[in-house]
Amino acid sequence: MYSWTPEVHDFYGDPEAILNKMDGLDMDLSNRRIFVLLTESESSAEIRFFEQAEEGSYKVSTWSGGSLDGMGGRISEVILANKGVMCVGEQTRATLAPLGMTSQGTVPAPANHRAAFAHTVRAHGKETFTRATCALLC
Repeated sequence: MYSWTPEVHDFYGDPEAILNKMDGLDMDLSNRRIFVLLTESESSAEIRFFEQAEEGSYKVSTWSGGSLDGMGGRISEVILANKGVMCVGEQTRATLAPLGMTSQGTVPAPANHRAAFAHTVRAHGKETFTRATCALLC
């Protein structure tokens, strides 16, 4: 069902404003097999890719650098081209692969979006203008 109805949300502001905006969404992360967070500020960028490993846990892979260089747009293009046919999360993984994502191991399924994303969003700095993109995939 979620491959047919993926969601991508962009949030702007300082980290706390972004997290407060996220509070207004029901992301239903526990029922998604794959989701990803992209964050970017003036001097740094990070991607956190979550893929369900087994019931109750997710494999997490990360990348960090100076800029996302349009990666959010490329993910949107993958979603549109997929047309809900296949697991768009797997196609997104392939899109991110050239970045050289690093495995961070397996973590328990996050209880909510704050458990999954708050640390990464806050890492940009307390009053840093930031963009956070949540791609809720299959």
